[in-house]
Amino acid sequence: MSPGERRALLGLLGFLTFAAVYVGVVFAPVLTQIGGEFGITTGTAGLVVAAYGAPGILVAVLTGPYSDRFGRKRFLVAGSLIMGVFTVLSAFATSFPVLVATRMIAGIGSSVIWPNVTATVGDNVPYRERGTAMSTVIGLNTMASVIGIPLAGIVAEGTSWRVSVAIVGVLSIAAAGLIFWKLRPAQTPLNSARVRELYHSIVTNRSALGAIASSLLGALYWFTWATYIVVFFEQSFGLSQGLASTFALTQGLGVLVGSQLGGRLGARIGHKPVVAGSVLVSGALLLFQTNLTPPLVPTALLNLALSAVIGARFASNTTLLTEQVPEARGTLLALSASVTSASIVAGAAVGGILIDGLGFWSLGAFCFAAAALAATVVTLFVREEPIDLEIAPAA
Repeated sequence: MSPGERRALLGLLGFLTFAAVYVGVVFAPVLTQIGGEFGITTGTAGLVVAAYGAPGILVAVLTGPYSDRFGRKRFLVAGSLIMGVFTVLSAFATSFPVLVATRMIAGIGSSVIWPNVTATVGDNVPYRERGTAMSTVIGLNTMASVIGIPLAGIVAEGTSWRVSVAIVGVLSIAAAGLIFWKLRPAQTPLNSARVRELYHSIVTNRSALGAIASSLLGALYWFTWATYIVVFFEQSFGLSQGLASTFALTQGLGVLVGSQLGGRLGARIGHKPVVAGSVLVSGALLLFQTNLTPPLVPTALLNLALSAVIGARFASNTTLLTEQVPEARGTLLALSASVTSASIVAGAAVGGILIDGLGFWSLGAFCFAAAALAATVVTLFVREEPIDLEIAPAA
């Protein structure tokens, strides 16, 4: 693949994941508004986030092996179309149960996008350069957090949460059309093995299981916090929805910067130490932020720092996963996406319970415990071949 073709590929995947991230974060700034409209607590409103992640627990596992057997593109197009259509429908929900149901179906589409995007990068980019490529895609989709969270909050405050959500659904439908017409991934050997054989190659690999477990714990930490970050600024500092959403954009900015540095640092020193160190340090910073909350501006800067640190993990962790069982890459990444979906569900549910019952200090403690376990697991169980010993691909 030529440099120009690679840039085009990464640009398309970046745009698709931009839409997918936007669909995921659009509800974070409007949970308080949804709770007020339907007469429920903010913690209960967080179930719309859990509903979005729930289908991926099963759907990704069922579809993953078929991307190894039949290719990635069809899953990317179908997933983004389903995600977009049902996000638009959720904007017309007449009750909270209907909203949860439409979000759940949208989550079915999202659950097949992520493993296939990552697998497509793995199929087309050598491991030596994969961290940088992952950083590029993550940088593009992180712009959805930078732009999406404050924009969603401001639009919702000026109109309603329904308008904000509908705009994101239309964007996802547009992404589906663009991927259908423009995506031309390189042809890679398809795996004719049966589904059972593909999963057997993963569950018998100790390092692969360790990488998946670490991803589960790291995602549990991150999505618990990401779901309630706007609520944190609202409740801790008495900010309006739009202003709290604006301060929450420090999360997206931090991840944007950190992901660019993390992928490139991992290419030099190895992705494993970046994964372990970044999740531990970020979790410690969050524990401090939620338990000894400084004034508003220092808290926003602290949130920027912890987001940058955890952002360094994203590109390196994804790259590390792609090389654990290359012959079953799509299946392994689908399994990882499944446990990430479980983390979204658990994080939204547990976070809501903690906030409603004990407050944000307990959420910070929970997140730090998950982050520390994630760092321990990747350190003890995950292997990585030295990058500087890898033979560079022929030109």
